[in-house]
Amino acid sequence: MKLIIDSCSDLSLEHAREIDAEVLPLTIQIDDDSYTDQIEISSEEVLQTIKDGKRPMTSQPNPEKFVSIFEKYVKEQESILYIGFSSGLSGTFQSSMIARDTVLESYPDAEITLIDSHSASYGLGMIVERASSYIKQGDDDESIIAKVNADIEQIRHLFTVDDLNYLAEGGRLSKGSAFIGSLLNIKPLLHVEDGKLVPIEKHRGLKKVFKRMTELAKEEGAAGRGHIVHADAAKHAEDLKQQLLDNTGLDNIEISSIGPTISSHTGDGTIALFYFKKGH
Repeated sequence: MKLIIDSCSDLSLEHAREIDAEVLPLTIQIDDDSYTDQIEISSEEVLQTIKDGKRPMTSQPNPEKFVSIFEKYVKEQESILYIGFSSGLSGTFQSSMIARDTVLESYPDAEITLIDSHSASYGLGMIVERASSYIKQGDDDESIIAKVNADIEQIRHLFTVDDLNYLAEGGRLSKGSAFIGSLLNIKPLLHVEDGKLVPIEKHRGLKKVFKRMTELAKEEGAAGRGHIVHADAAKHAEDLKQQLLDNTGLDNIEISSIGPTISSHTGDGTIALFYFKKGH
């Protein structure tokens, strides 16, 4: 089974190669120029563009790109597993569905499984990493698909942003109007619900947001591995990591930067935590 992902998993291209996952990148548009996610533009360059007052736009791979990559492995008689960025946040998954149907017209016996992760950033990344491990340990296709769907049910996203208005204006935020305001130092706590970004609480200051993230991780029995991503907020990410190590069952927490596509929609100052809930 060949694992295919898109660049919204926020896995580095090097890490994707290590876990034998092929990445289909999204495209970032700045003024009249287009850039391929991670290949032609970095997260730092995207954030600088935003600081310069520009608004990066993103676009999903078109169905033809999916067709090309699907056909490549179908011709090699490999089954395909595509785990995609949440359909509630992008049209990428819709493109994959169109492509699958197109390929099946020419190769009706092709085995192409598409899974909507209902996840974003390293929430999707952690699901992908587990999927890779299932493939490498020799699980059959049916078992792999069942395990991935179970992982999707248990992945947790908790995050905060500096500017909620930026997310709302980009159309990526649900149930957000009541949270949008200009009160000094109010920080939102958000999660992903049914594949969409949803504000759940608001707190005065980052310390209180981190305390609440830590409380939720502990209440939900988070243990073992977690992952933190940030957009130009490395010091804050380290502070959150230490709180989690001191107060929860998470004992292996990695930190990385949010990828170019995701940072195009969140802006700088974003910090997100991902883990699997208890017993998973």
